[in-house]
Formats: sequence, C-alpha cells, structure tokens
Amino acid sequence: MIRLLDKIVFLFSVITLCGLLGAYTARYVNPDIFVIPSLLGLAYPYLLVANILLLFYWTARWKKMSIVTLLVLCAGIPFFTSYYGTHRSDAASVSSDISVLSYNVRFFDKFGWSKNKQTYNKLLDYLNRFKGDFSCLQEFPANNTSLPPQQIIKGLSTYPYHSLHKDMAIFSRLPILHTGRITFDKSHTGSAQYCDVLKGKDTLRIYNIHLESYRLGHKERKFVKEITTGATQDFSKGVKNILSRIVRANKARARQALLIREHIAQSPHKVILCGDFNDTPLSYTYNTICSQLMDCFLQKGHGLGNTYIGEFPSFRIDYIFHSPDFITTDYTRHSINLSDHYPISCKLKIRP
Repeated sequence: MIRLLDKIVFLFSVITLCGLLGAYTARYVNPDIFVIPSLLGLAYPYLLVANILLLFYWTARWKKMSIVTLLVLCAGIPFFTSYYGTHRSDAASVSSDISVLSYNVRFFDKFGWSKNKQTYNKLLDYLNRFKGDFSCLQEFPANNTSLPPQQIIKGLSTYPYHSLHKDMAIFSRLPILHTGRITFDKSHTGSAQYCDVLKGKDTLRIYNIHLESYRLGHKERKFVKEITTGATQDFSKGVKNILSRIVRANKARARQALLIREHIAQSPHKVILCGDFNDTPLSYTYNTICSQLMDCFLQKGHGLGNTYIGEFPSFRIDYIFHSPDFITTDYTRHSINLSDHYPISCKLKIRP
C-alpha cells in the first residue's frame, strides 16, 4: 500500500516540479510566441506551496526525491524574493529627494462596489494627506458624466498640477513641463502616459501605466465564486472562457511592455515608472519593463507584497520602478481598503 502511495505521489511530484521549473521560465519567454510558461508563472504560488508540502513528504519517507525537490526550490529563491520582501526601510536614517504614490483607485468607487457612500471622500482625503511629490492613479474616471473629472481635480486641491489620459492621471506638486503618451494597439484596453516634472534644476520623467486587463465580467467573476463553493454547473466551459481571456491579455501585455521598454530607452531624463501591470513578478511583462529599471519592492520591500484585493487570487501586480539614477530608501504597501488594490509608495534619493 505504501509503495502504491509513493508511486502516486512521485507522479504528482514530477508534474509539480516540471510546472515549477516552467514557471521559472515565464520571465524569459514571450507569451506572444509560446504562452504556456506565462500560465505557469501565474500558478507559481500554488506550485511553490505544493512542492514544499511534497518536500516534507519525501523527507519523512527518506527518499532521494527530497533532494531533487529541495534543489528545484532553492533554484527559485530569487523568484520567491520578488513576492516576499526581506528588507528593512532606511527612511528614518536616510534623507530622500522624491516621494511617490501609485494607486489603482477603481474609478473612485463610481460603481458603488464598496457599499460605502463615504469611499469617494475618503479617497480624496487619503490622496490629499499624502505628503509626497506626486501620485500616479490608474482607473481614473476621466470620461464620466456621473463623476466629472473636474470634480475630482477640484477635490485634490493639494496638487497644483495634473495630467490626464484615458483612465490615467498624474497629480503632481512639482511643476509639469511636458506631457505625452505611448500609443498601444486600438484593440487593447491598456494605456500609458508620461510627464516631465521639474525637481530643483533637474527634470524627471514620470511614467504612469495600466496594462491590459483580463476583461473579466460579471459572468466570469460569478464562475470563480462558484468554483470556490463547489456550485458550478458548467466547469469546462467556464474554465475555457477564463483561460482564453488570460491568454489574450498575456499576449497583449507582452506587446505593450516592449513598446514601453523602447520608449524608456529613449528618455533623456531620469525615470520613475508607476503602474498596475495586471501581471505578476514572474512574467515576461515584468521582466521586459524591469530590464532597464529597478524594482523598489526588491530593494526595500518587507513581508508579503500582494497589492490586489479582489475576488481573484491576490498577487503583487502594482509596481514602482526607477532608473539607476535613484536609490530606494523606503517602500510601503498601505493596508487601506478603499479600492480593489492597495496603494503603494516609495521614497527615493537621487544618486550623487
């Protein structure tokens, strides 16, 4: 009986080990060419937990498979640290030059998802109380009659300068010298804007991006809830529908990331990039954009870095990057439940 169990667990171990190794390649394989690694990259947290449990099993059984599992897990330590930060902040001992906030505000709760009429005012208050230089907002209701953007601009009175583009907004306490945008395919929902701001005698380029979403509607969200309760009626059809949306979005984000990387390479100024990537650190999208920049979380993040609060699995999909011209002195994920994302902020020092 034990031998049969070992054979079954061994087969499962091989599958999960291969899956985890495949997830490690997700950063380097363009999903527009081969999509499987990107799907395994999304499943990384579950594959990691499964392999840790299997390591305990094989260790208890005193089998050589425990060594193989341990080696594969150790090979993935650099990927694990992009999900869980082990650093401490220097903010108390090191001065900073720039303070940045990035926040997906979910259209300032115009759909009433929070079921709290005060959420709108609380968001305005939170953003006004932020003492930094600028705030990059995603899912800003730029074209909405029920919640005019001018009303929000007036409400954010502590920011003298702003720039809007589609569902994006940059609110700044530094003078804005120039604004622009990166054009994506017309069939894509993603958007990207940038502005050049004046910091003393220096000019900084601020990017604010919101990459392709999965476009999951009420039907898809309902299906996910049904899976968790075991009440789903048509499992195969639901999975196929969600999978097709994930594949489409993964491919679109890969194209968008390449355009952003190209644009950053041509920037004449120091770069700070904020945004909702709709993708995890184990993705081609992340690796493509981060190839020229530095991830603030990797430098000063501490603890679990998840930034999404919605119905789906919670991942780190919101980021603040910067060019090597800066040093990160502080990174904070704010545990504020006013959207389906947590806001994140960082403090930066310009390198001498």
